[in-house]
Amino acid sequence: MSDYLRLLIAKLNFLYPSLLGFGYLRYKRYIILNNYYDYNSEKELLKMVNYAISAIPFYREKYSKPISALDEFTSCIKLIDKDIVMSNWQSFILPDFNLKRIIAGTTGGTSGKPLKLLLPKNRYVFELATMYNMWRHVGWRGQTRAVIRNNHLKNKQIFKVNAIKKEVIFDGFRTSDEYYFKVYNILRRYKIRFIHAYPSSAYQFASFITREKLDVGFIRAFLCGSEALLPEHRELIGQRLGINIYHWYGHSEKLVLGGYCRRRDLIHVEPTYGYFELIDENGNTITEIGKTGEIVGTTLHNPYMPLIRYRTGDYAEYAGDYCNECKRHLPLIKNITGRRDINRIYLNDGTYVSITALNLHNDLYSFIEGMQYVQREKGKLDILIIRGQGYNDLIEKRFTEHFAVSFNNKCDFSIKYTSALEKEPNGKFLPLKQYVS
Repeated sequence: MSDYLRLLIAKLNFLYPSLLGFGYLRYKRYIILNNYYDYNSEKELLKMVNYAISAIPFYREKYSKPISALDEFTSCIKLIDKDIVMSNWQSFILPDFNLKRIIAGTTGGTSGKPLKLLLPKNRYVFELATMYNMWRHVGWRGQTRAVIRNNHLKNKQIFKVNAIKKEVIFDGFRTSDEYYFKVYNILRRYKIRFIHAYPSSAYQFASFITREKLDVGFIRAFLCGSEALLPEHRELIGQRLGINIYHWYGHSEKLVLGGYCRRRDLIHVEPTYGYFELIDENGNTITEIGKTGEIVGTTLHNPYMPLIRYRTGDYAEYAGDYCNECKRHLPLIKNITGRRDINRIYLNDGTYVSITALNLHNDLYSFIEGMQYVQREKGKLDILIIRGQGYNDLIEKRFTEHFAVSFNNKCDFSIKYTSALEKEPNGKFLPLKQYVS
């Protein structure tokens, strides 16, 4: 069967995502929709914590009695992190678990050695139900979608199709104009309006569309996750092209998941997915709006390797616990930054700056098609830039002046031009390639 025939079959599959089964439908209807405006996860949280204390060696050795209330949970259960889990990996696993019911995974490894995870095979029940419910904010109702993420295809293969999941999958590592023309023509011909992509892949494809002055009226939204959404992504896709970007926060450990409000620049942390905390540097829960802390997550759905009060290494600003626009009671956060050490550029005096602090003036983003920082030595930095239309000596001078002011003679930087930025083996893009430990 040809890929084009599979694509037509995918378009005619009007049953997805109902095909995911009764468990999916039950979770979506009775857990998410019935508790959409207000959900108290305390009962599920305590159930998981007490299960772990009774069944999982790590917790059984540390805690001798059940936890009976939320305040007891935060005062008695100690925080853990990746290093603790890796050092005690076997004791975090349910003894004598059924191999047929789990699947192995890993964290991305962007902060060092990846952590091996054991996840339930039926994780799609809560994962996809939550994700698909969030995508409804930009109009997705199960339509066929393009995928431009971490797939390698054969040299002559333009795309492949998952007809069951209604996915038209393109090669996330091919970025030539020749290939992007083929991608665009297929999207337009078959009226594929939603594109599921890494933010960096969405940005590269949008840059191609902008250069070629192609019509984007049929594209309804980019569905972007797994990477940070950078200011240049918003400026090009959202402002210049006028295409919706739906961005969400999640991580490989699958403890916390949240997506943008449909009307405000805030992230709703979905309470049925996992238990969310935001803590300060002393480990105290943050409840003051505007204060930044570390995201801590606890699983509600993984009995095989339950991670409880797990420090993610990701940081966010607390924005409240009620959304006036959506009338929902749930945690609100904004300004998420990735694992903090990865976002640091080290200066020659021993201090550092975050890449967030180096944001350009919005108009400068229109002259480039990509930018990446590379640091191999403290006090020195390479700034890789893909030049765009209108980039000239004057724009180069503005970039130079911007970074000179930002670093204040504390970093010897060099602007270098390239035709492509480096991606990780899994297809993700890191805005800073940091080799300084």
